[in-house]
Amino acid sequence: MLLVFCVTGLSRPSLAQKLLWHWSNPQPHGNDIVGLAWNGSLGVQVCELGQVYTSPNLTDWFPQNSALTNDLQAVTFFGSRIIITGANGAIAYSDDGINFSNCSANTANWLVSVAASATKVVAVGDNGAVYTSTNGANWTLQSAPPGLGDSWLTSITYGNGVFVTTGDTGYPGGISYIANSGDGIHWTNQTPTALFTETNVGDLENVAWVNSSGSRTNFPYPGFWTVGDNYGKASNSYALYSTNNGVSWSLFNFTIPSSNVLYSVATDKTTAMLSGNSEARLGSANSGQILWSEQTGVALTNAPPWTYFAGISQSNGLYELAGDDGMLVQSYLAGGSYNWNTAYDSVRDWLWQVTAVGGLYVAVGDNARIMTSGDGADWDVEEVNLTNSITGTNTVFLCVGGNTNLLLAAGSQGSLAASLNTSVPIVETNLDGSFSTNNASALGVIWYSLSAPAATTNDLGGICVFSNQFFLTSDDGLIFSLTCTNFACLNATNVNPLIGGQNWTKASTPVTSDLAGICVLTNAYVTNGLLVACGDAGSILTSSNGINWTVRTSGTTNGLLRARCLNGVLLITGENGTLLSSTNGINWSKPNCGATNWLTDCIMVSNSWYVIGNGGVVLTSTNLTTWSSAGTITAKSLEGVASQNGQLVAVGFEGTILRSQIEPVTSPIYIYNYQLVDKYNIFSVAGTVDEMFTLDSSTNLTTWVSGPEFNLFYGDGTLDFYQGLATNAPLLQFYRCTPVP
Repeated sequence: MLLVFCVTGLSRPSLAQKLLWHWSNPQPHGNDIVGLAWNGSLGVQVCELGQVYTSPNLTDWFPQNSALTNDLQAVTFFGSRIIITGANGAIAYSDDGINFSNCSANTANWLVSVAASATKVVAVGDNGAVYTSTNGANWTLQSAPPGLGDSWLTSITYGNGVFVTTGDTGYPGGISYIANSGDGIHWTNQTPTALFTETNVGDLENVAWVNSSGSRTNFPYPGFWTVGDNYGKASNSYALYSTNNGVSWSLFNFTIPSSNVLYSVATDKTTAMLSGNSEARLGSANSGQILWSEQTGVALTNAPPWTYFAGISQSNGLYELAGDDGMLVQSYLAGGSYNWNTAYDSVRDWLWQVTAVGGLYVAVGDNARIMTSGDGADWDVEEVNLTNSITGTNTVFLCVGGNTNLLLAAGSQGSLAASLNTSVPIVETNLDGSFSTNNASALGVIWYSLSAPAATTNDLGGICVFSNQFFLTSDDGLIFSLTCTNFACLNATNVNPLIGGQNWTKASTPVTSDLAGICVLTNAYVTNGLLVACGDAGSILTSSNGINWTVRTSGTTNGLLRARCLNGVLLITGENGTLLSSTNGINWSKPNCGATNWLTDCIMVSNSWYVIGNGGVVLTSTNLTTWSSAGTITAKSLEGVASQNGQLVAVGFEGTILRSQIEPVTSPIYIYNYQLVDKYNIFSVAGTVDEMFTLDSSTNLTTWVSGPEFNLFYGDGTLDFYQGLATNAPLLQFYRCTPVP
């Protein structure tokens, strides 16, 4: 019996030690997938910074907490137990794909590959590291395989009662390495030196056991396969196979050589897939010959040219490749030919800036990309006509900003686009099939291509609004301004109102360095507002009217990128971990946040400052003096940050959009569907996106037991999950969802 409750929670501290991040773009996530395993019913991906994802079908992927922050490198199944290895000896294991335990091999070596027999699991890695375990929890260091020399071990696999490991070249002029072992402890050097006679032979990146139904003379040959790069000549990738347990090896001949690295091997009963850097080679036998056809390309039926680190086969004709930025592609047979589809059609253009205006996020980036979101979770791609200053692939929008009347996106070579807060009719279909028309704002959604301000060809790096004027910073110390009072700047005679490039005023400043950031300082010291611009070589300029500019002493020669006024305090971020603060725009201090890379943007949420930067860095402080890492889930560089409704949104390289709910959401959560299937409770709940809750239970509606904690991380604020029934579970059980304050 099920009784559904909706409970509203109270408040909790506004800032946790580490932020809980979710991917908004790409989907299902944007982490680099370097390890992939599938046991027929569960898929596991491992990625950088301890990120693990599981799937029951290789399409729907769910984030799991590995309790690690190390870069993860490899995953395998040891019976039903998942074993994961990674940087600095990190090891994690799980029996259900949800609850993970972790341990350490107590080494600085990276354990880059792991394989398992029925009774033993073996991990290998840097400096010839070999570790063995009989349970995945306790590990023993073994001696390096003989003859390894300076080589490091790069991969290991198991099949037919034998472990096989491979290694890199070790040193200039060295050769790759192969060894086999019956127990993972005692190894025999099986390096095919007759094949590795030329110098600069590259590394063996992966070795795999091929359990095909063919014979030793039928493709795909059963046995061990290994792939790498730069075989023979420094411009060719290569693949080898062994049909006698890794003792002797033969070379595959590629009809079309390639200099791209091969990282992965997967086969079914009749074909093989070798994938790597912009490579997806499908092998099949035809009239006694092995033909390899390239599957990547620009056609819709091709796999995108990408870096694929891992590949698996589900059955004949079904391959899944995974790689950089969470890219997942799947093959399917159509008319006897292999076609490919991307499970998630996500934008992967680099995003350089994001702003929040009128309840809407707007992000901009490469290829004239503009994306919008009302909740930070679901994002739409907006179109801009390729006219005037916008040329599509040659246009990079570097900044976006404005107010609730007008938004501007600007960037490379004077590119400029505008979006107006005008009302547009939206026709919707009702449930009964009838139509209704409602009006909606076009702000951020409908964009017009404009001519470059004052016909400039300079890059435009920053936008702000001050005293009914829009300001754009530019290369060579130039600043452009446009007066706009109640749409007076708009050309009302045009059906699609535009801001003509001739309406902008170009002003020179006392500097010739490129200017990037610009903002307006307003506080008790500067009641009428002060324009502050920053740029290359530590340049800082201020102006009270946008016409006359004064150079200020910044105390640094590092490049400065973003200027923000946050709660009356000026913050400027820049090169080499530069962070400057001021309350008047004249006198600047240098808070030491401990960073050494580029800091790219900053924001304030719930009485705390946040700074983002290259390498996925996110720092936070409540006093601008003491800084700490807020935690992150990607090593990709973050370039822009914005906030609304207590939510933090960061954008960056390769389409990265991350979000974290700083201030908790405590709206009611509804259990809208429940089923009891095979001793599992299956729940479907709905609430507000990124809301935290616990599933509580009771047998008497009086005493409640708090259950596991969940997060509504889907963009529509829903979540489906299951819970196994306990042994001797009560006949009568009530459940409720309680928001976590």
